Amino acid sequence: MRYFMSIIPPADLKPEQVPQGLMDAMGPWMERNLKSGSLVSTGGLQPAKEGKRLMGHSGEIVVTDGPFAEAKEVLGGYAVFEAPDLTAATKLAGEFMQMHIDHGLPNVTLELRQIGGGANY
Repeated sequence: MRYFMSIIPPADLKPEQVPQGLMDAMGPWMERNLKSGSLVSTGGLQPAKEGKRLMGHSGEIVVTDGPFAEAKEVLGGYAVFEAPDLTAATKLAGEFMQMHIDHGLPNVTLELRQIGGGANY
């Protein structure tokens, strides 16, 4: 089964504030989990101020440039896991969270959900 993990950093975290030790630790973790097939895809996202939001509430497409004032939490990155169950996916997410804690960035929130289908399921 595939699981999608949203990575929600502190709202005031700037990319240059991410500890180098965390970046160094992520490389081997990603390589190991990509090789085992547990990690399918991962990536960081550019700041919300560089993004677009599309809404169709009015029946027409309305495009808004970022940043998005009403956003309380901004997605900073993602990972897609392949795991036999939610317990195994939670273990992978826990390892990822522990890397952040160990390298001085404990205020990250992770949200983990099973992917319910789709084109690349």
